[in-house]
Amino acid sequence: MLQEVGAHRIAPANIAVLAAPDERAVLEALAEVGVAFTNERQLDPVLDRLLGTALQVVRADAGSIMLLSRERDTLVVVAARGPRARTILGTRQPADRSVAGWALRAGETVLLHGGAYAGPSASQPSSDHPRELASSITVPLALSGRLVGVMNASREPGAPRMDEHSALLLELLANQAAILIDSVQMLDELQRKDQRLEQLVDQLLGETGRRPATSIDLLAPLTRREQQVLELLVDGLTNREIAMRLVVEPDTVKDHVQSIIKKLGATDRTHAAVIAVRGGIVS
Repeated sequence: MLQEVGAHRIAPANIAVLAAPDERAVLEALAEVGVAFTNERQLDPVLDRLLGTALQVVRADAGSIMLLSRERDTLVVVAARGPRARTILGTRQPADRSVAGWALRAGETVLLHGGAYAGPSASQPSSDHPRELASSITVPLALSGRLVGVMNASREPGAPRMDEHSALLLELLANQAAILIDSVQMLDELQRKDQRLEQLVDQLLGETGRRPATSIDLLAPLTRREQQVLELLVDGLTNREIAMRLVVEPDTVKDHVQSIIKKLGATDRTHAAVIAVRGGIVS
């Protein structure tokens, strides 16, 4: 949905409304950003490129992309374009403040004409640093209902006002940004889990060098393939990486891991790795 909020000041009538942006530019931008992310695997420069393209498409003067912190109580500017870009890049603000907070709470795009009010208002977004604008669009970044941040674009006073068509185009690009952000956050979480597993295994390996391995009773002997999977699991490899190493399907590895967990009497793959190291099953 779209919230269009009234203006403090409406653009002069003698200023012509800009022609509708070319939808083809959106499709080209989506393809370009997808290729860039695949090649670079770096989120911030890709988001900066996507933001730059978005501002061109909607003919905006400035804009930014803000992401929610892990605690989900703060918005952090990770990409910015326009006259104040260097000033605001990397800055933080409470997630419930300003126009960005308004859009997050509402869960819908806000098309604002004339800038935000300086004080709290039930019907108008407020800002700690109010600025007069021709118009601005703020789009929540969400995937499967999970909010990850906001994207916004604005035009300076004297420029034609942006309309619902501009908001729709920005929403299309914001959807792509949300997909990229979600993918990177999932990869980061997997990497953090792998690092924790590696640290745990390194610690346990150090302990086994100082004391004899603890004898364990397997519920059933491990097969040769399960032993190979277990060794790679202890090394911190994911199921997909193990599958590539052993030239088998990921689902096959998943079945082996579940069997290993059951035979070791473990609760999960990390627990299985701990038991394997402590029990001397993997050296």
